[in-house]
Amino acid sequence: MKKILIALLALVLAFTMVALPSCTTTDEDTETTDGSGNGTGAGETNSSGGTASDDGDGNDDSTESTSRYTNFDLRDTYDEDSATSIVFTDSEAAITGDGAAADGTKVTISAEGTYIISGSCSDGQIIVEVTDTEKVQLVFNGISLMCKTSAPIWVKSADKTSITLVEGTTNTMQDTASYTDVNTEGEPNACIFSKDDLTINGTGTLNVYANCNNGITSKDDLKIISGNITVTAENHGIRGNDSVTVKAGTISISCGNDGFKASNTSKSDKGYIYIEGGTITIDCGDDALQAVTAIDVVGGSITVSAAGDTTNCEGTVSVADGCITEG
Repeated sequence: MKKILIALLALVLAFTMVALPSCTTTDEDTETTDGSGNGTGAGETNSSGGTASDDGDGNDDSTESTSRYTNFDLRDTYDEDSATSIVFTDSEAAITGDGAAADGTKVTISAEGTYIISGSCSDGQIIVEVTDTEKVQLVFNGISLMCKTSAPIWVKSADKTSITLVEGTTNTMQDTASYTDVNTEGEPNACIFSKDDLTINGTGTLNVYANCNNGITSKDDLKIISGNITVTAENHGIRGNDSVTVKAGTISISCGNDGFKASNTSKSDKGYIYIEGGTITIDCGDDALQAVTAIDVVGGSITVSAAGDTTNCEGTVSVADGCITEG
């Protein structure tokens, strides 16, 4: 009888242990996904206080403002000791560090990394030509660069390129009325031209004088995070084929055609303009904001003097009250 009671007690105890809920504690952050399979670490914040996505393209164009920008887009800091220095004069481009080579005043960047650019040159050029998985940060630290045959900045290939404007500096890019150095696709067609994603950040000043065609162009996504940017252009001011996004900054555009333009007609989720902040002035010969799929202005202050329409879009247009003033 005693053995039977012991056996029964053992069965009851075993049943109780199985029925009790289990709990596991870990010190690691929980990884979440954005629905596209890209993981994001919990608690990771960007420099603007919002949650930053990783550098995967799957996160770049979320409808949430804080996940429109990757950590790379938002990074306006750099390590001077590990970066490569490029100093221009009218006669040469002096390079200290790895990843870049100069042919007189024409510099080709061929490796991922950070490049601090300064000096002054009346006929020079920077070409970025890395793989489609590599990122390049161009730090404008007081550079005045004119190119007489093509675009002063020509990103031929990259995953992403950022231009960081150093606080307190004035940086100037200028071209001439015609280009003799172009590829079979007619590129570049802007004073600052990128075949791939392009971001501008930092708090310095950038002056762009595009005497031939467009001011700033990306064939993919173009993002302006911050900076004091003035564009004077014969054709379009700021153009992103896939999209143009403005987070903040002071932007002044004077151009012969459209002010901001997004022109991708082949993808339903591209060809849009999204503006959430900044102080923007547009004086243009055609439309101020021209896009294919959508124009969304959710914040900022935009003053427009346009020969064409203030907004021109085949898709949807949404402008928050008080954001646009027509001059």
